[in-house]
Amino acid sequence: MTLNEKAALAERAARASGEMLEHHGAFKVKRKSENDFVTEMDYKSEALIREMLLTACPEDQFFGEEGGGPSAATGRWIVDPIDGTANFMRGQRLYTISIAYEHDGILRIGCVYCPGTDELFLAVQGQGATLNGRPIHVSDTPLGDAIVHLGFGVRHPGDRERTLAVFPALLRAVSDVRRTGSAAYDLCCVASGRADAYLELGINLYDYGAGYVILTEAGGRFTGWNDGEDGLLSGNPLASNGTIHEELRDIVKM
Repeated sequence: MTLNEKAALAERAARASGEMLEHHGAFKVKRKSENDFVTEMDYKSEALIREMLLTACPEDQFFGEEGGGPSAATGRWIVDPIDGTANFMRGQRLYTISIAYEHDGILRIGCVYCPGTDELFLAVQGQGATLNGRPIHVSDTPLGDAIVHLGFGVRHPGDRERTLAVFPALLRAVSDVRRTGSAAYDLCCVASGRADAYLELGINLYDYGAGYVILTEAGGRFTGWNDGEDGLLSGNPLASNGTIHEELRDIVKM
């Protein structure tokens, strides 16, 4: 199966999951850790996506937020079945299904679907990024006019304190700050020019793997917060339109 065929498969799986999630009944919720929840629908979404992907691609492996999987494989699907579970469980519309495909250790496909807005962001390595089939690109907005999406590191006290430490300087340097509750959606906002940067600490590859492909294919830049820190490995992404990247890193690196 070609990358384009796998991208189309990811879109079908994301839309099927979204259809199920938008028409759910009552569901159970449990706490995984501080400020981190999982619902019965997270498991159902992951199971649906896993079945669709591996039935079509039995040669691939699968890593999901809820069920785990291999840390490496020749071909590996990396899935967050509901990115923004807190939003979903409280009836807020900004939650997403995030599906990335990795081959030989390189992220090649990103698919992020927001059922509440019916927005499908999709990118294949080397082919650009789209929103509902139309090409998207990052902005060229300067720092003083920038809208920055920021996660607050709420799951880990150290990350929270580090974020709070840089917040005053960040807020003084940019136009405004937003928080959507979904890392995947934040990255897609930067990719589509709705926002100009996104920063967060202490998140996981399934949160941002698909968004990384979409952002970089839309012309954006993705690193860690500090010099020499790999955002993909550290879980501390700093993503931007590229124009303001180094200025932001000077503000937040510690």
